[in-house]
Amino acid sequence: MLKQIQLVSAATLAFGLFATPAQAASSLIIDGTLHKREGGTTFDVWKFEILGTGTFTVDVAAYEASQSNVTTPGYFTNDINGDGELTWLDADTYFYHDTGSIKTTDAIFRCDDVENNCGGDTGASNYFNDYTPETSPLTRSTHLQTETSVDGSVHFRRDPWYDVVVNTPGDYQFLIADFRLDSAEAVAGINTGDNFSAPAGGFVSPILDHADYRVTFSSTDMYISISGDTIILTPVPEPENWAMLLAGLGFVGWRLSNQSREKSSLTFA
Repeated sequence: MLKQIQLVSAATLAFGLFATPAQAASSLIIDGTLHKREGGTTFDVWKFEILGTGTFTVDVAAYEASQSNVTTPGYFTNDINGDGELTWLDADTYFYHDTGSIKTTDAIFRCDDVENNCGGDTGASNYFNDYTPETSPLTRSTHLQTETSVDGSVHFRRDPWYDVVVNTPGDYQFLIADFRLDSAEAVAGINTGDNFSAPAGGFVSPILDHADYRVTFSSTDMYISISGDTIILTPVPEPENWAMLLAGLGFVGWRLSNQSREKSSLTFA
């Protein structure tokens, strides 16, 4: 009976894997809070374990007003994460190699707002350590302000929103901070002299001791999962790989079936 269960399980697993589309979508949402400290503001570090090549999207929603001044036409606020308060993170993001700590020599690129400090038309701006889009292990491409926000971001400059092409799998670090965190500050662990900035022009009683963010990571050719503070990206196998796996599982099932028949023949001989 055990062998029959194994055979059915192998066949069922093979069918399920074969039926999985090669372009299966995957997404992960993380929420976090940065804090005001004596001497500056904190920043968060999320580890990335990238197990193959592919492309993923980073989409940040943070600043909870459409304009930086309450008197600007079109000004409105939006409680993006639904926590009942408004906070003012001018999000700035970075990718570093992960070599066990944060080092200046590990910085790869930066992305601030959509089409601003994120390459824009030039593409090569805001890469570090002599990396270019052609040589970088991770290459980023900004989305456009003409695109409709899909994550609730409302600021006119838009929070960071960009695609990352993985050229070299490996271990990386994703840093999110208030504008702006230079590499020396990243190494020191504090965004020196920084303050969160509420809209000017008379915003009453702003929250300035902390600021919230939400980041959506998504991909059409990689699975995204999380373990603690480590985000894991695994490529979705191509159809031919599914077919090879199906064949292998089929062979396992055939062997189990033959062994079961051989055992039955010996029993009744």
